[in-house]
Amino acid sequence: MTKRIDRYLFKEILTSFLLGILILTFLILFYQLSRLTEWVMDKGVGLWTVIDLFLKLLPSFFLLTIPMATAFSVIIAFNRLTFDNELIALKALGIGFFRILQPVFAFSLMAAVFTLWMGTLSAQWGGASIKSVAVRMLKEKIGVGLDAGRFTEIVPGLMIYAESIPAPSEMQRVFIYDGRLPQHPRVISAEKGFLINSKEGGDSTVGIRLQNGILHSDNRQGDHLMTFGAYALNLRFRSDGENPLTSVSGAPSHKKYSMAFATILFSFIGVPLGMIAGKAGRMGGVALGVLLILIYYSLTVAGDALAMANRITPFVAAWLPNLVLTPIAIALIGIVSDIKRPLQAQERESL
Repeated sequence: MTKRIDRYLFKEILTSFLLGILILTFLILFYQLSRLTEWVMDKGVGLWTVIDLFLKLLPSFFLLTIPMATAFSVIIAFNRLTFDNELIALKALGIGFFRILQPVFAFSLMAAVFTLWMGTLSAQWGGASIKSVAVRMLKEKIGVGLDAGRFTEIVPGLMIYAESIPAPSEMQRVFIYDGRLPQHPRVISAEKGFLINSKEGGDSTVGIRLQNGILHSDNRQGDHLMTFGAYALNLRFRSDGENPLTSVSGAPSHKKYSMAFATILFSFIGVPLGMIAGKAGRMGGVALGVLLILIYYSLTVAGDALAMANRITPFVAAWLPNLVLTPIAIALIGIVSDIKRPLQAQERESL
């Protein structure tokens, strides 16, 4: 009997969890869709290159959506069980509150392991592999990072400004500040510039071909001014170095473990919240789920801000939401279990 009930509760949570993962991941993908479309349609980046980069970013998306989906699934499941009086029926059969928590704990443990795995993949795929894809994007169309009328740091120390970009690989009225060598900075202005795939330096080199311009440099002999009809500027960077297109980085280990713990924490908070919301109707669980997520990620943002200000360590910042919500989870479970015990005898009499 109890095993059948465990399977029933597990299936109830799993159904909502899979739906939540699908919806939340779709929302993140939809949010990024406009940028991907711009890269492919306007910037000329190859479709398969963009898909490759996006697939490598998926683990970092799941690192966020798995805890969120777990919270919603548990809250919605127990919201429905309470609203349909199924919990009362289970208690009438002699199945206590803490016995009901066993399948919830089993599910949350599996979700936490999945979260931990996604965090590991995010750390691995967010390193050299993503940076190598970024290099390939630059080789295809370096202009992916350029916008007309705005200074862009295409590689560390080199700023490019183009008044207009009539084509993905063409710039007009270009201004470049090259400070990659701080002792010998250069300032270049040109009527036109073309972004090219340089054949020098292998896969880690792209180039800019400038026409009709002036180069001003500062060296040991003093200032030097040169006019040119054509000038080639090569941009070299290591594929395992700084990524010029994105600041995405692998999740630190403490963040990975804190998110895995948050998955378990959300499950145990979700049970009492779902039971409380069940008395208000089916939509009450959704509202409480959104509120829980907002509180958790507000604490995450606050912790990151305190860490950046050197008020707390990164370790404490990563675990701050869990430290705040764990006592709340214990208190809620204690309140709900204490309320249900005296009601159990009355529920049996009413049945």
